Amino acid sequence: MNKLFDLVRVGLPGLLVGLVATFAHAQPLPPPDARTTQYLASEPFKQLIPVVGMAYDQNLLERKEICATGYQWDALSFVVLQPMVFRDGDDHPQAGVWTFRFAFNRCGARTVYNVLMQGQPGKPPLPALMVPGLTLTSPRLAGDLMRGVGVAAALAGVPPDCKSVRILDTQVTAEPFRLVQAGKVREGVWQELWSARACGKPFTAEFCLTPQPAGGTDWALGKCKRQ
Repeated sequence: MNKLFDLVRVGLPGLLVGLVATFAHAQPLPPPDARTTQYLASEPFKQLIPVVGMAYDQNLLERKEICATGYQWDALSFVVLQPMVFRDGDDHPQAGVWTFRFAFNRCGARTVYNVLMQGQPGKPPLPALMVPGLTLTSPRLAGDLMRGVGVAAALAGVPPDCKSVRILDTQVTAEPFRLVQAGKVREGVWQELWSARACGKPFTAEFCLTPQPAGGTDWALGKCKRQ
């Protein structure tokens, strides 16, 4: 278990980039089979979540304190991007990619974490943190929005040489709705507000996200312009 903690703590940036790049075009599959559902409710998998939560809590949000109340967590949702492949007798899948969302409560603070996981032979899955919060974005889209976060940071007065940007939370500020743009009706448009901190300076970035009929999602910094 300590090895997993070290992986999350030390190897997070490169691992996340690799997984997102590899599975950038993956689409959610049909409902998962019974074996997948059983695994996500199994003790071997559930034992991983507190370790992942603690690592992210201490490194992403820099919560270093140790509190007497301990921690609690609750599973919220998951999406399978590539089917899990199981071998008889193994506690964990030897292949597969999925996202897992859970609420982590520690020291009186509650954070929703989103984790991208990849199965590997004979070992627990590799975890990589996506942006925290209730975002509706996919791993690829969330990565694209980081360009907008950079613009928002500059507008907020963050020094251009600052290389440390942390996304602290994401919220949906407008649930999917119909929007008319340039005479065209767009379905499923939504807004999100991302809270961040860069080199000690807090700031926010709000996005308008517009799904495209041919696939993919366009985004713009700022609120959606409703007609």
